[in-house]
Amino acid sequence: MTYIRSIGAMALAAILPACATTEAAAPAKPATPVAAAAAPAAPPAPVTPPPAATPAPVAAGPAIVYVAKPNYVSIPMEITVNKSAKDVWARIGKYCDISEWLQIAAGCKITAGTDGDVGAVRSVASEILVGKTELSYIYTQPARDGRPYNLYHGTLEARPLTPTTSKIVYTLMFDNSMLADDAARTADLERRRTTFMNAMNNMKILAEGGTLTPRPPSTTPPPAAATPAAPPPPAVVFVEKPTYVSIPMEIMINKPAKDVWARVGKYCDIAEWFQIAAGCKITSGKDGEFGAVRTVGEEILVGKTELSYTYTQPARDGRPYNLYHGTLEARPVTATTTKMVYTLMFDNSMLADDAARKADLERRRTRFMQGMANMKTLAEGGTLPPPPAPAAPAAPATRN
Repeated sequence: MTYIRSIGAMALAAILPACATTEAAAPAKPATPVAAAAAPAAPPAPVTPPPAATPAPVAAGPAIVYVAKPNYVSIPMEITVNKSAKDVWARIGKYCDISEWLQIAAGCKITAGTDGDVGAVRSVASEILVGKTELSYIYTQPARDGRPYNLYHGTLEARPLTPTTSKIVYTLMFDNSMLADDAARTADLERRRTTFMNAMNNMKILAEGGTLTPRPPSTTPPPAAATPAAPPPPAVVFVEKPTYVSIPMEIMINKPAKDVWARVGKYCDIAEWFQIAAGCKITSGKDGEFGAVRTVGEEILVGKTELSYTYTQPARDGRPYNLYHGTLEARPVTATTTKMVYTLMFDNSMLADDAARKADLERRRTRFMQGMANMKTLAEGGTLPPPPAPAAPAAPATRN
């Protein structure tokens, strides 16, 4: 297993998480521990953004332990099923089906949001649905008061193979830097793989029409608590009562989905269709793989399918963590047309009031719909016009 360290530089922050402060991209700090992608040519300077929404004051209180040097790892797993992908997903792909195939005695309930929609929360580990496609979903666990946040994510997908067969693909991704040593990390990886491969076998049985045998009593001791290797570092402000919102956006493109994805779906293509003057570089991990980190917002790739990816931003020292996620997908419509689907999801409870929340949603929607219009232009073979030059700063007042 390859261990990866994140060392990205923050950029384009105001238009992405609510807790960031500037929309213009900061200069990149390139590093290439694993096969870095070349940055695209920098286009002209982006339009000067509107002011960011003002967060409400956050009282001092609970905090999340901040992980300064994460080590992102992934566990890819798959199994072939003798059923079509749509039939498989209908049988095991509902958000609370986890209680059946993971054989959770307490069951599963939706505790917030709408079942199957971005922002839904299930009782299993309070997991939040942060991204989805027609045959996949991506979930995470919330940051916990007083604990290191390991950015745990899972991606479950039913991938078509033939009209009557499919492949279930399950990938876990998280930071294991807070475990004590390499032996503890290896044991943790193997424990998770064993548990979830058993669950995938259960999915196969259920999807093919079988019945599960009762789960035997567990003989595995609970995992050791994650222990920071150093004294407690700075903290991230803990949000006790988040309000998850989503911004779904789509646009039609007159090209096949595979061609669209080849043109605009690479992880650093954002620099071109978002017209980021500073460009984009991969600062950690492998371009397009789980755990890859790009300079834009220090965003981490936490989920993906063949024609989609989901990313998030790291918790920041001293700021409320808004769980910001984006999912970009090229969805086939016909053999020659595609629907580009982009969904943002985040917690906006820390903004000052309803007016600030509404303005923030509209600002994001406007900016990202422009990005989608640019994707359409590029995917259909066009060229983007330069963005308008940033407005000149107002002249300072003079005294008589």
